[in-house]
Amino acid sequence: MFLFLASAAVPAPGQVKTPLEFEVASVKPNTLNDRIVTIDVGPGGRFAARGYTLKLLLQRAFGMKGFQIAGGPPWLDIDRYDVVAKAPADVTDDLTEEQLRPMLQALLTDRFGLRFHKVSKEMPGFALTAIGRSKLKPSAIKEEQSERTVRRRGAALVGEGVTTKTLATIFGSYLSRPIADETGLKGLYDFEIAWTERADQVTPEADGVSLITALREQLGLRLTPKRIVAETIVIDRAEKASPN
Repeated sequence: MFLFLASAAVPAPGQVKTPLEFEVASVKPNTLNDRIVTIDVGPGGRFAARGYTLKLLLQRAFGMKGFQIAGGPPWLDIDRYDVVAKAPADVTDDLTEEQLRPMLQALLTDRFGLRFHKVSKEMPGFALTAIGRSKLKPSAIKEEQSERTVRRRGAALVGEGVTTKTLATIFGSYLSRPIADETGLKGLYDFEIAWTERADQVTPEADGVSLITALREQLGLRLTPKRIVAETIVIDRAEKASPN
């Protein structure tokens, strides 16, 4: 186990330097209790989150899922905050995840007195495999898309230009378990999938469709229980941020 220490990387010649801190930032408790939760990474290096818990902010800051965040005070995923921040002036386009994460990590460390360490932990998960010939549709999109491009279309979840590794990440978040991509499928795919039951539902509904069933019948993919080693963040200390 070790404490995380941020260090500045020296950019290669011709490479744009990634700023390590926001130029200005505001963190305020959200007490509206209106259940509205939004996040926006806008042009000009702008970042805004509304109604986000510290746990949700940590997930975005480290590119992890909720099951990969452990420890911390009880209010970690209860108290909500509004965050508005602006990157340095030389960031003129939308922030990439590679730019956003170190700045958001630095902000949370400063405003919440955050202390943590990273560990690799074995936990229950799944292996994602293809059943014969999968029903995934090869994509016409040539550039790989991230999980953040996946969207809801009515009752269905729809994505374009994603790898099966990204699919494993997407469905792992719904099942709150790590999923290892063992499909052996290469390339980019489009998909559409719909299910009716909550992933955490213990007793199946008579006419319900679980995510595991939908994956098998609609995409030709199988989830098999498996122990997975996943990186986790363990929160050693966190303090409630004060209005500013």
